[in-house]
Amino acid sequence: MGNDITYLGITNEPEISSKENKPKKKKFKTRKHNIDVSKFISNTKNSLLNKKVILFILVICLLYILKPITFLRNKLDEKREYYAQNYSSPTFSSDLGIVDSIIYMTGINYYKNCKDTLITPANGDITYRYDLSHQGIDIACYTYQDSVLAAADGYVCYIGHSEKYDNEIMIKHEINGMILYTFYGNLSVVNVTNNQYVTQGQNIALEGGNPEKAASLMEPDGHHVHFEVRKEMKNNSTLNPVLLIK
Repeated sequence: MGNDITYLGITNEPEISSKENKPKKKKFKTRKHNIDVSKFISNTKNSLLNKKVILFILVICLLYILKPITFLRNKLDEKREYYAQNYSSPTFSSDLGIVDSIIYMTGINYYKNCKDTLITPANGDITYRYDLSHQGIDIACYTYQDSVLAAADGYVCYIGHSEKYDNEIMIKHEINGMILYTFYGNLSVVNVTNNQYVTQGQNIALEGGNPEKAASLMEPDGHHVHFEVRKEMKNNSTLNPVLLIK
């Protein structure tokens, strides 16, 4: 009968495997070349960042050394002076350019009508001229505490003091139908009172600053007078004084 045991009521059952035939998960191994690529990308990013930092530092150094804004402002002032002398309107002029023309036009009536009407407020040399960052001129007197003079006839409309300009005076003028304000700063002594009428050339104050040295770009604290011409009393309405002085 062999191995047939069905007669005993027992059947051959299939063997049950303890391990089911489950699909095996694939394991991804990190290969060496993948790590090398990651390092290369990281190094490249760091290199580009370093180059940007170096480029930024170089640009800052060039701006500090070459001072392009001051240079362009000086060129604009030269063109302003040319048009003021020739009494011509430079609106949309091909010589001046659209942007510079608009800037000039903001004060052209003053340059036309008030040209050669002001006097230099102090006897000395201009050591710092008018530009975007310094909206006036500095005049270093030949002798310390020399007289500061009214640039034109007018009424004293402000006397004050600030940390930047020490004692200050502002005078309101009416010249050829135009209202102008002249501002005098860095004064050691004030010789006028508020609302006082002054005449052109009248002594209104004494120059201030460090008596040991005259003001210059290298010695900004030296003795000098800071002089501005304004369309309004506020300090962001200045004109170039040199174009209005006789």
